[in-house]
Amino acid sequence: MEAVASNQNRFIRKVVSLSAAGVFLDGYDLFIISVVLIYVNSQNWVATGTAAGAIQTGLIQSSALMGMFVGALLLGRFADRVGRRTLYIIDLIFFVFFGFLTALATNANQLIIFRFLLGIGIGADYPISSTYVAEFSPKHLRGKLITTTFMFWGIGSIIAAVIGFTFGRFEYFNIFGMQVASWRIMLASGVVPAIVVLFLRHSMPESPRWLLANNQTEKARNVIEEIKQKYNLDYSKDLSSVEPERRGKISELFGRAYRKRTMFSWIPWFFMDYGVYGVGISIPLILVSVGFKGTTILDKVDAILGTIVIDVFILVGFIVAIFIIEKIGRLKLQEVGFLGMAVGALIFAFSYGYGIYLILATLIFYEFFENMGPNVTTWIVPTEIFPTRLRATAQGTSSAFSRIGAVLGTFTFPLLEHYYGWKVTFLVVFLFMVGGGLSSWLFGTEAASLSLEESSLVFLEFSNYLKKLGAKVQEASEVLFAMVSKYDRLGERAESIKNLEHDADEIVHQIYNRVNLMPKPLESVDVGNLATKYDDILDFMDGVAKRLVLFKVEKTTEMEEFAKVILASVAEVTAAFKMFGNFTEGDTSEIRKQIVKINELENRADDILETSYNTLFSKNDPITVIKLKEIYEIMETVTDKCEDVSDIFMDLVIKYS
Repeated sequence: MEAVASNQNRFIRKVVSLSAAGVFLDGYDLFIISVVLIYVNSQNWVATGTAAGAIQTGLIQSSALMGMFVGALLLGRFADRVGRRTLYIIDLIFFVFFGFLTALATNANQLIIFRFLLGIGIGADYPISSTYVAEFSPKHLRGKLITTTFMFWGIGSIIAAVIGFTFGRFEYFNIFGMQVASWRIMLASGVVPAIVVLFLRHSMPESPRWLLANNQTEKARNVIEEIKQKYNLDYSKDLSSVEPERRGKISELFGRAYRKRTMFSWIPWFFMDYGVYGVGISIPLILVSVGFKGTTILDKVDAILGTIVIDVFILVGFIVAIFIIEKIGRLKLQEVGFLGMAVGALIFAFSYGYGIYLILATLIFYEFFENMGPNVTTWIVPTEIFPTRLRATAQGTSSAFSRIGAVLGTFTFPLLEHYYGWKVTFLVVFLFMVGGGLSSWLFGTEAASLSLEESSLVFLEFSNYLKKLGAKVQEASEVLFAMVSKYDRLGERAESIKNLEHDADEIVHQIYNRVNLMPKPLESVDVGNLATKYDDILDFMDGVAKRLVLFKVEKTTEMEEFAKVILASVAEVTAAFKMFGNFTEGDTSEIRKQIVKINELENRADDILETSYNTLFSKNDPITVIKLKEIYEIMETVTDKCEDVSDIFMDLVIKYS
């Protein structure tokens, strides 16, 4: 048993480690620039002490983040179209090629351009690494595993500081007889691990969840079987509820169904990244301003030692998050983190100038809450609250929107400091962190310990269960029609409808079990109501079948007419639901047409009932009249129940379109 568990964990570790390696490079490449800037300034590429120099410094700091905006926005979307594995490999090519070119830059403009292109690869890796881990993670460990993955972003930033402190003590290195500036080696140092990761990622499979959602069932089964054979890890049960989905559209993120979730994914991350990158990349410059002063580059490099100390607490924050995220949930952790960051920024603003140790303690406090809270949770949230067809798109667009905050932070920090000083700069940070906390409170939803299907809290994600329920209703209507039209094997057919009704009850029970587990079941009333009304159709068909057996009346023309209308009504309900399961704002007209047809059939049943009364009351046998009247009225009620379902469809179309 231990050997089996170890083998299963080996695959999960492989998924996490190769995704974490990309995230490590993200953190490393983004933060190595804070060290390199010390040397770039010594190259006289930037006019220090001037507004123009502050702008150019801001562009050097923010160019990779601008690239991340493009990469996350465009290539995150690409991952939902062509698959996770393709982008999982392609993004590393950017790390290798443009990471090397940054080391060859001969002026500030080249450095800005190459850093921008490198940022495109980093931006692509953000949505794909988190999505890849999320889609392979057991639900009870998903938060921990994604947090562990993102923790390597913090490790990357620490290693960047360590490399900077170590290599920065030497201005040049002799490589094959050539004098190479140490800052160039720092920029190129991320290329080697990127090549290794690129090679290892080739062995990873496509996400079977993505394959199933894109109707590539056979390929998904092959991947699931391959993992099962190699690691004794069976994903078939976890993925049993994944249904083929239409291709997601970015416009869906702003529709009624997902708008609030999009706001939760975008806005807090935007506020947070202003502080994460504005403060993080500026830490060496802040420390130089408060205590690590000197005339030589080496004096300034000593400021990196303080950065390393602070970065250790970044890692501590991540570790704390790993242990508590599944216990207290994403939302509360994010809100507490923003509160801590706001307090830290406010303390910094009022304590600046009172000594280096107080500033170090304040920055440690700020960085701890940042990485225990929103720096982790904002990365996790989009991967959990959107369906498979939109998951990478949601993560990519959220990351892209957050880069606007990151660019704003890194670009404006030098300007704010130049004109107003660090106190005012951190008061601005305080306001941004308050904004992050408030937006989390307004738009937040919790998805801890739910499967990815469950945590996509939208009616559409119940389509698998409702389709099964609809199939039972459809089959029962066909059995009832055969029962009435052929009027033989009445007992056998009635028993078949009874069994279908019991199966439907079990499906309804499963739906309510799923709904009741949701922390914030915003759509649970809609889902539960629809399931109940669907089940009512079958209940009344069962009632008709039982009476046909019990009453032993002769077949009538009215019975057959009712059975035809019931069969047609159920078929229209099924067709309408299939459209609703994949509707967008532009598709609602077809659903409305289907609903009109259902209403017309219900009116037809009313007409049949009215004419049947005239026929009934011409009969001489009162017992037969009573029996047939009851059968007719229940058959007409079946069409009423179909109309009830169509009314719910109309409500849902209005609500979610």
